[in-house]
Amino acid sequence: MRAISLRTEYRRNPLGIDERRPQFTWKCADGAEQRAYRVCAVSAAGRVLFDSGRIESGRMRCVYAGEPLCSMERVSWNVTLWDENGQGHVSESVWFETGLDAGDWRAKWICGVDTAKRERLPADYYRKTFILENIPQTARLYASARGMYAAFLNGKRLPGVLAPGCTEYEKRLYYQTYDVTEYLRSGENTLDFVVGDGWYKGKLGSTNNEYFFGEQTALLAQLVLTDHAGRKTVIGTDESFLWCNDGPIVYTDLKDGEVYDARKIPGYGAHARLADFGDLPTASPADGIAEHETFTPELLISPSGAKILDFGQNLAGYIRFSICGKPGQTIRLRMCEALDQGEYNNNTLLHVLPDLPPTKQEIVYTCAGGRERFQPEFFYSGFRYALAEGMEQIDPHDFEAVAVYSDLEFVGDFRCSNEKVNQFLRNTRWSLKSNFVDIPTDCPQREKAGWTGDAQVFAGTASYLADTAAFYRKWLRDVRDCQREDGRVDNVCPKVRGVDNRDALNGASGWADAAIILPYTLWKLYGDSRFITENYELMHGWKEYAVKAAADKSFYHLPDGHPLKGMIAPFLLPDSPYNQYIIESGLHWGEWCEPEGDPTKELIRPKQEVTAAYLHYSMTLLAEMLRETGRTEEAAQCEEYAEGARNAYQFHFVKDGEINAPRQAPMVRALALGLLEGTENEKAAARLNADAIARDYKVGTGFLSTPFVLSMLVKYGYTDTAYRMLENTAAPGWLAMVEQGATTVWETYKAYDEEGHPLLQSMNHYSPGAVCAFLFETVCGIRVSGENHFVLAPVPGRTLTYAQAAYDSPYGRITSKWEQTAEETQFSFAIPANTTAELHLPDGRTETLGWGTYQYVCKEKRHDL
Repeated sequence: MRAISLRTEYRRNPLGIDERRPQFTWKCADGAEQRAYRVCAVSAAGRVLFDSGRIESGRMRCVYAGEPLCSMERVSWNVTLWDENGQGHVSESVWFETGLDAGDWRAKWICGVDTAKRERLPADYYRKTFILENIPQTARLYASARGMYAAFLNGKRLPGVLAPGCTEYEKRLYYQTYDVTEYLRSGENTLDFVVGDGWYKGKLGSTNNEYFFGEQTALLAQLVLTDHAGRKTVIGTDESFLWCNDGPIVYTDLKDGEVYDARKIPGYGAHARLADFGDLPTASPADGIAEHETFTPELLISPSGAKILDFGQNLAGYIRFSICGKPGQTIRLRMCEALDQGEYNNNTLLHVLPDLPPTKQEIVYTCAGGRERFQPEFFYSGFRYALAEGMEQIDPHDFEAVAVYSDLEFVGDFRCSNEKVNQFLRNTRWSLKSNFVDIPTDCPQREKAGWTGDAQVFAGTASYLADTAAFYRKWLRDVRDCQREDGRVDNVCPKVRGVDNRDALNGASGWADAAIILPYTLWKLYGDSRFITENYELMHGWKEYAVKAAADKSFYHLPDGHPLKGMIAPFLLPDSPYNQYIIESGLHWGEWCEPEGDPTKELIRPKQEVTAAYLHYSMTLLAEMLRETGRTEEAAQCEEYAEGARNAYQFHFVKDGEINAPRQAPMVRALALGLLEGTENEKAAARLNADAIARDYKVGTGFLSTPFVLSMLVKYGYTDTAYRMLENTAAPGWLAMVEQGATTVWETYKAYDEEGHPLLQSMNHYSPGAVCAFLFETVCGIRVSGENHFVLAPVPGRTLTYAQAAYDSPYGRITSKWEQTAEETQFSFAIPANTTAELHLPDGRTETLGWGTYQYVCKEKRHDL
């Protein structure tokens, strides 16, 4: 048996980590059972730092418990496994390197001259030259910025983009670590930085708030050179760095774009100033943002004669080009997601509320003359098309779209006989890529904001498609950093706006519950209790706020003449013994983007059905996590509130054993979140099934309930209806997007009006794609069910003649495939080493499977094939 896929803190050979007791994980290959393991970690000099000894265990994880690790220390480690036959095997070694301790920073924050202004200034350029007699053995650059930076050493750009990433800058800022040994040369070396406004000073969220975190951009960087004798030389940012802001980047904004004048050359006519910032950055627990796929466009000529580049894929990224221009010639590229009758259109960049400003998404480039190559440094956009202006002749091969997103490892794939379903999965994967840009955003063009509700509904699907552990671990820090003193969780993390007239929406049910649902989802998937312990204060705070919110009944005591009284009074609940367990205060998004709903009209009214359901659900999950970590007294309180909220739901929303709900979402919610008893579940499922049939199998759920609707139908025996909904191509339906030419998932199921004009909505919104978990969990039946264990319960259905899924889970690669004819269904499975799977076949057979491959046949006549 071999150990494979060795990871440190869920990352492959991470450079510059702050964790001094990192967790090691691995997977197994070529054996039925891991009986024991031994982890050894050594220094760069070969000195043993940690030796776990032989541990009799099948767990595929171990926490470093060796000598205290120093700053900037390279550590290599491997794992020896012993299998069920007593045979041992030593893995290949992997490594990690620690980052800078706070006491090792010698660099100082620097800024430009007279640049602390509430004004959008050109980018800052910094330069430092230094002489090396000999090339050092190792060279590390540690860099961060208040703003966004790009680093260059001897004219070569260092890897990664949009650094240092997105955080709640008032609480936390990250640095990046670069191995720059190969960039250095004997003699003179030049270290350059460019700093733009980024998330720190630029436009944020739907309201395009500027200067939200500050007005003064700044740079912090430290180059550490280590010679062969171990001596270190430090070059850190200080007043000796040259500075200017007369370079070619005239204007830069993360949302609006860049204005670049190639005729301008940085003059470096002044020295940098020290910036008055005392805090120091820390290392991010996740990999950074990077360039990925590239696309060459097709040139379209619009009905009006405009030149439009079609890159064939909606994505998040930017356009890179290499052109021959005349001195002073200005080129403008305006990016958009959809065309309107063949013309450029920015509807999907606009906000549905008319008082909010649009997003430009454009590059304005002035040529110096000759062959010129360009890509933006501090801007990315959501687009498929670009209107190209200022060029008489265009060679599409001079342009390419570059997709940028966090450096993720993709782990899941699904295919079936319906190509439209396959395309929708690809669309979902692309919406994940487009919105996993250091934080999980709602959309990559209009807002670029870390909406909690979107993140929690999509987390299950995201984790079938990619290894999300490090990514979500980082974002949960952002959520913790944004939590209010009273425990309230903001709807958007990191924040994009201050306290204003929309603040009452913060803490909304289904959105704030991400503080509970996401740690629970990750704990169950990865088996790592740190997702509980690291987020305990976050979850405890949410619980305390929820308890207080449930006790707040101020809506019942509004004085006559209060502007809200007439709107709210019709929706207040009658007295019951359980009203203290139901939240009736605040505003809540509810079932956002429900096909028949009007969220702007319903936003103001109480949504007790939603709040009761999510209070029950989240308190139930939190109680389980608290018991897992030994907090039994607090768990009992959560169980009281979970039961109370369930009783309140029963009292107010269940009549004669049925839910009084005219829409699909409450039925799905009641079934999925455990709010019903006995035959009430069957009645609700039957009503959901009847509603789906009456709607011609069109989707009737919004963001919160979409992840559950198909699985609930299957659970209660309505498999045919679930498959009909899945394969429905009319709006509202998932495949309706594919029918309309989508290459990503849309915010709603219809993106064009009856005349073919684009609607005011995002065309890159992963939330409706949350249904794709159904493809893995139900269609192919793959579910993680505890450490080193799976449940396999595939459910063939409808017109699909085959389906197959592969999932490189935290415990190894598991596959499930079925093919059906009118006479029989053939199944094949592959179970990874050192795991077991509980198999449930449609004909009622159950087996426990170990490592290996398996085939089964179920004889069942199908008359619809």
